[in-house]
Amino acid sequence: MLILSHCVTVLLIGVVNVVGMTAYATSDQQQQEQALTATATNSTTYTDDAGFTVSLPPGWTPIDRDNTSQEAREIAASQLKETLVEFCPVGQSMVNNTTGIAGCNDDFGIIKVSRYINMDTNPDFARGASTVDPSTGLIVLDLTAQDLVDLHNRESPNMIIVQSEDLLVNVSSSNNGGTQWQIPGKLILAANQINQLGWIQLLFVDWTSGYEVSYKVPKGQGELGEPISIFGIGLDNLPQELQPIIQIMTSVNLQRLQSD
Repeated sequence: MLILSHCVTVLLIGVVNVVGMTAYATSDQQQQEQALTATATNSTTYTDDAGFTVSLPPGWTPIDRDNTSQEAREIAASQLKETLVEFCPVGQSMVNNTTGIAGCNDDFGIIKVSRYINMDTNPDFARGASTVDPSTGLIVLDLTAQDLVDLHNRESPNMIIVQSEDLLVNVSSSNNGGTQWQIPGKLILAANQINQLGWIQLLFVDWTSGYEVSYKVPKGQGELGEPISIFGIGLDNLPQELQPIIQIMTSVNLQRLQSD
């Protein structure tokens, strides 16, 4: 179910760091076969049924994953990861005439939003998931965006991060009188092994759920169908055609629902 509304999201951008690392990408075939629903929108704001919210540029289309079916829940539980939604650039959403499944034409690049679930019990994260406060004896959960960065660094040698910018993601809750707070995230610019722009990602962790908002730059994204060189560009100096990507990622916020 999609909820479309007009609201303003606020994101504070922090200090820029330069780091080197690698990352991994993609969900498996089973997840790709889950039912999708296409919804074109002229609205500035998209919110899914889990409370993930972004501001979409005009003409961009959300393709919402159905994560509520028993099959989808079983896949997410076994893989400890699920895809929430994909965002298609202007004119790039489509429906397969054979299967009736909606999707994006990724020849022009798409934004995919994935969520790692139960990070505190996931073997990839559990080792550094928590510590015990010696003064109180209470367990303190220590999962951060850096845990997602470290996972990428271990598993994907073909993705080299050349710039990482710290930022804050706004979170709101309908409980306790509409409490609002901020959690730290990482906005990342990455290249492939031949110095071409390859990925733009936003990574952040909300309690035991890790969020990955990822854009993979397609070959030929630049002028005259040429790959984009990583030299001379940065998160604050991207080609004009990639500005909507930054607009979407820097507008992300979470709305915690009553069931959370």
